[in-house]
Amino acid sequence: MTIDHNKTRTGMDRRSFLRGSTAAALGLAIVPGLMSSTAHAAFDGTLDMLAWDFQPDMIKVLVEDWTAQGNAGVDLAVIPNVGYSPAIQTRLRGGDRIDLFYNFAYNSQKFIDEGWATTLNGLPGVDDLLADMFESARARHVNAAGDIISIPYFSAVHTLHYNESYLAEAGIENVPATLAEIYDASVKLREAGVAEAPYLAYWVKEFCEEYLHTYLLNEGIEAFDAAGKPIFGDDPRTVGVFEWWQKMYREGLAPSSVLTDDPGKLSNEMAQGSAAFYVLHHYFLTSIRALEGPQSANVKLAPIGGDNYTLQIGEVLQLGQIDDEERRLAAWDLAKYYGWKDSEGKFTVFRSWAEAAGLAAPYPGFFTDPDVIAAFADYYDLDGLSEIFDSGSKVVPARTMPWYPDFQARVGDVIHAMLLGQATPQETVDALTAAANAAQSGPSL
Repeated sequence: MTIDHNKTRTGMDRRSFLRGSTAAALGLAIVPGLMSSTAHAAFDGTLDMLAWDFQPDMIKVLVEDWTAQGNAGVDLAVIPNVGYSPAIQTRLRGGDRIDLFYNFAYNSQKFIDEGWATTLNGLPGVDDLLADMFESARARHVNAAGDIISIPYFSAVHTLHYNESYLAEAGIENVPATLAEIYDASVKLREAGVAEAPYLAYWVKEFCEEYLHTYLLNEGIEAFDAAGKPIFGDDPRTVGVFEWWQKMYREGLAPSSVLTDDPGKLSNEMAQGSAAFYVLHHYFLTSIRALEGPQSANVKLAPIGGDNYTLQIGEVLQLGQIDDEERRLAAWDLAKYYGWKDSEGKFTVFRSWAEAAGLAAPYPGFFTDPDVIAAFADYYDLDGLSEIFDSGSKVVPARTMPWYPDFQARVGDVIHAMLLGQATPQETVDALTAAANAAQSGPSL
């Protein structure tokens, strides 16, 4: 997995303070400001943490290990991922105190504005943490005003999972990288009788918004400007993206069931060999290989977007509004351990997620840490994956703006109407532009 990106990559950092500071920060083995069990020992109470139910036993072990190192006790609550967003908002509106919680990145600025989460500016080590991060990832955690609003829970990039054996069987010499190449390769695979519907993607309504950005970035199209104004409709290439998307579905190159299939089913189809391509987060390679189907070992990862970009995503940790300073610092210590490094400068929590499911973290040092490398299965090209994070992917800063959840909720209906032939690509561009403008005019939910 080698990428040649000759163009200049730019990303957002925390205004002038962090410009030029990354290289110095990366050289630190143990960053000043990392948590210590003694610095904040004045807090002798119990912290409240809320997470969603991805490997809850692992969360419990990680938190217990932190407490066992002389840190504060943690009252951990775990609730379902599905419905997490309304559930935590209901709790916070009801006055629940939550010191540290998982959150979806698209909710992060909204939670700050509502007073449910606090900015992290000035907390010990927070600027070092940010400087330790890929520049490409920072805009997810820093708002337009330069306030730090979250830190990583995990990160991923949209990649192309492809069946190497199938491509060879159909005479496809190079792994497709652009939307046009994926279309052409899918047609060849079907004509060669290798796979009737070669292309898979998680196109359920709730997830179409991620693909909207993935496909636009693949073609080098920015969706929003720095102020959040929708500009994708001003780019003449956008209609072409939607024409491609509609053709893939209407011509049956993606199966009709892809509008409702879940990722588990899609991973199994790759493992069993009924499809040749699967675009989703990089870590789905773990599930495809773990299924040990007849084609599992032939599935590999490749970057998508050619000389352009793919979408970098990731969910976040946020600190609640905490009036007591000792409690706040103790909660911040827990946040740094969970979203960065332990007191010895190791990616202990991220290493555990990497071993469990191939999840990644947006830190260059993560990909070169010997413990992390050992945690990943050998079928991952970590150098290539690191390169995608570093220079081949972008976050979309608008996705953390307070109006964004309202837009996100509308995208699936608009895209599905297009895929089903109920709207033209141009009508879809217009509808999504209108949805973005409407979301910014006020919440509809």
